[in-house]
Amino acid sequence: MKKFIFLFFTAGLLVSTISLARFSEDNEPYTEKTPKEVLDAYVKAIGGAEKIRKIKTLVLVMEAEVQGMAVEMSTVRDMENLRMMQQVIMEGNVVQKTVVNNSEGYMSAMGQVQALSPEQLETLKTNIYAFPELYYEEMGFNLKMGENTEIDGEPAYTLLVTSTEGLDSKEYYSVESGFKLKMTAEIAGDVEFRDYQEVEGVKFPMKVSISNAVLPVPLETRLIDIQINQKLDDSLFE
Repeated sequence: MKKFIFLFFTAGLLVSTISLARFSEDNEPYTEKTPKEVLDAYVKAIGGAEKIRKIKTLVLVMEAEVQGMAVEMSTVRDMENLRMMQQVIMEGNVVQKTVVNNSEGYMSAMGQVQALSPEQLETLKTNIYAFPELYYEEMGFNLKMGENTEIDGEPAYTLLVTSTEGLDSKEYYSVESGFKLKMTAEIAGDVEFRDYQEVEGVKFPMKVSISNAVLPVPLETRLIDIQINQKLDDSLFE
């Protein structure tokens, strides 16, 4: 269970390759895009850079069911002070918690507490941003276009991303809507984003599905609460 919990929260960070079908020769080719154009289209689709940059704090609460047990997963982000807290609650008990507070951080699970290494801190800092895709170039990520594909029958651009820590990722963006449809992760597996809905001018995926070798069936999560630019208690990051 400890391994499963850790996998969920690394889903947005650690990514690997998967095998996806290519278009047949009968398909019309997509308009050629650069990585910047694909990311710009995504940012525009979810509300625009101006609105996204106005998000200074963000609280997301998701729920799921694991082997008949209710699971609540919450993430608290403080972009101005480079702070983040993630926790998993099962049967009313906190079973995993990760805290990043600028240059310090730790992860606790099953009664054990472990300080985060400098490398882990740098990786998790990327996830402090509400939408890190807006900051990929600023953070020095290497971006390349991959081969076009389909995600659940929807034409998609493939973006190949390498972080400053050397983590490689594949991300898939809808040709039509610009939305991010899927990413893959070496540890977390495949992560799909669905049902984008607008909250205070910014669109969030209301459903996230995670599939990997550890989970017997895909983990279907639902976003049940969003709080934008709320004042955060410092105790959350202790």
